[in-house]
Amino acid sequence: MNFVKYTEPDFEHYYSLVSNMEVMKQITEREIPEQEARTQFESMLDYNMNSACGHYRVSSEGHAGVAYAKLVPDEADPTRAEIGYMILPEHWGKGQGTSIASRLIIQAQAAGIGVLYAVIDPSNAASRQILLRQNFESTWTGDYDGLPGEILELNLQRKR
Repeated sequence: MNFVKYTEPDFEHYYSLVSNMEVMKQITEREIPEQEARTQFESMLDYNMNSACGHYRVSSEGHAGVAYAKLVPDEADPTRAEIGYMILPEHWGKGQGTSIASRLIIQAQAAGIGVLYAVIDPSNAASRQILLRQNFESTWTGDYDGLPGEILELNLQRKR
């Protein structure tokens, strides 16, 4: 599994994820229109230039882009960071989510991050199971920016 920070030529890969309703139904419950996706992508590129962490195009053997992954420290508390991932449907159920989560945990430990968290749709059983297998614990469930949300956390200091 190869992680490369997104660069300008990667927009089409990013857009193939966020414009796919199967991918987005448990993230935003809607496809992201192209202009909104371009604005988000530009913001991600700016972030990537100024951070050791960031937003990544994930590739696997023979596939140039199977997923998106992020590791983004909180602005208010940089010892905490959010992880997230989106995977193209044709790669679901093949261990990609587990591999991505494992890789992000290792990267967070190397960056000295103390707590990781992920925000998921509570009905997303696959993502929930991936995180629970990585020893994340559910810490909150409720309305998250107008959508159903659950926060799962992993204390990396306890994991060492």
